[in-house]
Amino acid sequence: MSGNMPEELEVEKIDEALERLNQRRWWIWGIFILASSPGVFNAYHIMVSLFFNTVPPYWCRIPELVDTHWTNDQIRNISSPMGLAASSCYMNSWNYTYLATMDYKSALQFVASQPKPSESPCTQFMYDEEVPYSSTVSQWDLVCDNLPLKSNIQSSIAIGKFVGGFLFGFIADKYGRKSSFVLASLTYIIMGPLAAFSPSYWLFIVARFFLGTAGSGCYESAYTILTEVASKERRAVLGCVFNMSYPIGYMTLSLIALMFPTWRSLQIAISLPMLLLCVHCWFLPESPRWLLTQGRQIEAWAVIKNVDKSVVPPLSEDITNVQREEGPFVPLYKRIFDGFRKLFGLFATAELCRRICICYMTWFVAALSYYVLALNADNFSSNRYIYMALSGLVEAPSYVLPLIILSWFGRKFTGSLLFFVSGVSLITILFISAENKLMILIVALLGRFADSAVFAVIILHTSELFPTCNRNTAIGTSLAVSQLGSIFAPYVVDIMGRYAWYIPSTLCGGLALFSALLILLLPETRNRPLMDTIQDLKKAPKRDRVSIRNCCYFS
Repeated sequence: MSGNMPEELEVEKIDEALERLNQRRWWIWGIFILASSPGVFNAYHIMVSLFFNTVPPYWCRIPELVDTHWTNDQIRNISSPMGLAASSCYMNSWNYTYLATMDYKSALQFVASQPKPSESPCTQFMYDEEVPYSSTVSQWDLVCDNLPLKSNIQSSIAIGKFVGGFLFGFIADKYGRKSSFVLASLTYIIMGPLAAFSPSYWLFIVARFFLGTAGSGCYESAYTILTEVASKERRAVLGCVFNMSYPIGYMTLSLIALMFPTWRSLQIAISLPMLLLCVHCWFLPESPRWLLTQGRQIEAWAVIKNVDKSVVPPLSEDITNVQREEGPFVPLYKRIFDGFRKLFGLFATAELCRRICICYMTWFVAALSYYVLALNADNFSSNRYIYMALSGLVEAPSYVLPLIILSWFGRKFTGSLLFFVSGVSLITILFISAENKLMILIVALLGRFADSAVFAVIILHTSELFPTCNRNTAIGTSLAVSQLGSIFAPYVVDIMGRYAWYIPSTLCGGLALFSALLILLLPETRNRPLMDTIQDLKKAPKRDRVSIRNCCYFS
């Protein structure tokens, strides 16, 4: 870069200019609102399945009896082995063609005089709904043997978030944070209505998948822009309250779902407001730091000058755009190999292996419990609208609690305590009468509060447990493992909950208690210098290694 300003001086001057911009509170808080508010839409699409996956009472559809214009209760009473008592996947194998020749009372007398017939599985279903096809379950018969297809609706968006994290992360680094955000917003705007008008189940699943990828793209790109323009003093506070849009989304989603009772109208209602993302795409700036790394100094200073006309950039000949020299072309297979090499580097030593396995377990359990508690609403409350609103209300302060505890205690004590509170709460549900909905709701919300709070602690603890050469890989792979928890959660709720309503919460409670014990094995990292290399880890004293002895040390 002969004739141009040294790169270190460029970064220093950009930093100074951004520091001055941060003194304009309206500007930095405006960027914060633009960056964080899309999280509301992310919250909508993550949790909306709680409302449009409602399972109404169902029974076998008997075409012969439907044509006789019997009422639904009459058809159900004669055809279902459970009668009117409960939903059923089977029907009594009567001669329905013969029964259709009688009126209901005569048919009832006839079946009462006959021995009970065998049962056969339903091939078609009927549902007790005020509005036909008001849920995705009745729309595509997602009951009985098709129950896993119901779980796919939630897991598809979780898989999309998993893929989107990698896809839009690459786009943000290669083509810019704003380009990544705009592409994700466009995907949101298109896929939301497409999901609402999907004529087939699998097209709906595909739309949900892309909504998940868009959610990751908007979140990661906007968060990166915010952290790269915020000053050091404001970065911690803004980072902590960035996710506050999620509980706001949960609370407002309850009101929207109350006003739009059918799944298609609800999907449209949460999709149309995403047109507001056009405003975000227009006003959200590109990161000057990213522009600088690409040799686009003029554009970097233009972003700053657009806000503060009084900023005097370096001399024009010093800020000419200079294309960074790219290294030799690296084939895709070599990039994949390098990625695996970094991943396997986490298992290079026994100590690293023990640390990353514990981190993977705690991240997975935290995510699994979070989504199981969210999706298991019907077993915790008689009103899912109230439950979702209260969940958002409880989650908001959970983002602040770790900051308070961590100012007094270490990472492992805080993480273990929160996992313990969550685990005990969920296990306690097992001993509460199923009729005592209020007590179940209170205990479940306590477990959700503790589980939401533990995320901030395990992220911080993970970042401090690994040397610089492995830190980013450790956090990235731990986040990927946590997404597996969100993918498995709907299957745990739908399939395991089918056998007993308390199994999902009890399972998560046991895993949370196990995680609380695992964290005690880790070394405390508070007020410890960060390690840079694996050699630093090898030189660490025994007290700073994973060991049962660490259960006795909290400082």
